[in-house]
Amino acid sequence: MSELFTRRAPCWRSVAALAASAGLVVAAWAQTPAPAAGERSAVPVAASTSTAPPAPSATPSAATRPPDASEIWAALQKAGVKESEVALLAQPLAPGAPLLISHNEKLAFTLASTTKVITTLDSLQTLPGSFRWRTRAWLTGTPQDGRLAGDLILVGGGDATLDSKRLTEWFKRVHKQGLAHVQGQIVLDQSLFRLVAKDHANTPVPEAGNPHHAWPDAFVLDDSRFQVKLRAGDSGALAATFDPPLGQVEVVSQISGSRLCTAQARFEPAQDKPAAKPAPTPEVTLSPMVPVSLPAASAASAPEQAASSPEPAAVAVKPTPPPAVGRVIVSGQWSPRCVNALTMEAAPGRALTAALVAGAWAAAGGQLDGRVLHRDGAAPTVRGARRVRTPASPYPGKPWATLDSAPLPELVRAINKDSNNLMARNLLLSMAPGFSPTTSTLDLARQRLALWFKKVGVAASAPKVDNGSGLAHSEQGSVLAMVQLLQTAWGDPKTQKVFLASLPVAGADGTLAGRFKGSPAQRNAFLKTGTLTGVRSLAGYVRGQSGQMIAVAIVVNSEQAGAAVPALDKFIEWVRQHG
Repeated sequence: MSELFTRRAPCWRSVAALAASAGLVVAAWAQTPAPAAGERSAVPVAASTSTAPPAPSATPSAATRPPDASEIWAALQKAGVKESEVALLAQPLAPGAPLLISHNEKLAFTLASTTKVITTLDSLQTLPGSFRWRTRAWLTGTPQDGRLAGDLILVGGGDATLDSKRLTEWFKRVHKQGLAHVQGQIVLDQSLFRLVAKDHANTPVPEAGNPHHAWPDAFVLDDSRFQVKLRAGDSGALAATFDPPLGQVEVVSQISGSRLCTAQARFEPAQDKPAAKPAPTPEVTLSPMVPVSLPAASAASAPEQAASSPEPAAVAVKPTPPPAVGRVIVSGQWSPRCVNALTMEAAPGRALTAALVAGAWAAAGGQLDGRVLHRDGAAPTVRGARRVRTPASPYPGKPWATLDSAPLPELVRAINKDSNNLMARNLLLSMAPGFSPTTSTLDLARQRLALWFKKVGVAASAPKVDNGSGLAHSEQGSVLAMVQLLQTAWGDPKTQKVFLASLPVAGADGTLAGRFKGSPAQRNAFLKTGTLTGVRSLAGYVRGQSGQMIAVAIVVNSEQAGAAVPALDKFIEWVRQHG
């Protein structure tokens, strides 16, 4: 290695003293290394040199001698991690307690999913504990005998926990309220989140097999993995059923043989085919007070009409099915003797959401004459709305039905235990001032976050938050700022218990269920994990052997980050032993 690890006595100062000092207090190595390529110092360069505490007047006794941390550095060196590629900090939470250990604590590192600590803490201290995501349903007419001669409009409220099962159960309750047959369309209104392309610039593109890369949306269903059962249809064409159910999808057969059972299925958004002649505009029954913009549809999506040529009066006209919102393409080899279901991974997106809504409506026993479509264009701005932001209710009166998510504490728990990216991103957007009934933008959410940083005293060294999930390498911060936020949470009676309960427990649950098994830290460490290409991190609390709680943060930014996981675990075990 080009940089060698050397021992150094830990500094017995508090995090508050670190934050107030002009220079870095480094507890582990002989000197603070310069930031590695791509790193950004959180303090002026002139102030980035290491300062040691004044020499004691007498040799410290065994009771006050700093603990030996050589095992941590040996583990990092074994993993091939350089001094400049790691930052760590451990601070007991007892008032006035000295700092346990620190290194590179003021340098900015990519945080990965420990960014969710910031997002969830902000939500717990900014939003009311009763906060819930709410999905609303409006009708453009009055149902008669269970039939609606109009549209069912679903206004998304950012609920990232909504899936096919919950939606199907809600639709069943809607049927009991008196609506089972929609003769118009089901319109998905996602205008509560106003997002543009640059909002996703630093995060991966959603793709099949990576549902955790889903982009935020005000109406989204958290389903992307399907069981597909193939069968031969009545006319010999290939047919399929899906679990969770999909509706308004076309099954396209690209089967190349029948000797083997090697079929594969993939989902694609439907391609709009240009019409040979201009398509007639469908007749859509809308309430004059409900401004819903609908795209022009093909002739196949028009309401049922008489055929162009005269038909005998005794012959009924079969309704034309609405155009498909997506296609499931089946390739490989298959025959009716192949009985095993296929597994299909689908990329999250609006076409998939529409197919899931159509499937849930049908699974609930509902009938839909039109198609499931997304609202075309932005929702109208109501006069007098502050800052020309759009209310979530451009529709008059109260919604016909609502569906609420779990309350905020349960949302935070799901985000941190399972490291749910979509929930974290939607939660950050939900913190924009006035969200629901007013719309949110990522810029407004970040502004609200900046105000919170100022309130809790970390504005000068605030982490950079891009989307709130840690998916972006641009989400960076120091371990010092992270530990300060953890201290803030611990000192807030409103936040402490809820936040602590949301963190994965070492060797027990969440993303730590398989780590620290048989370790002294098992069930004594409560940590948010972080994993990204070239990044591994931990942030949270450790219960020391003395019984005291210690706020900790460690992050590695290195090509060897994956190999450094045992070193991160060694740090946590060291804190448990010496805390």
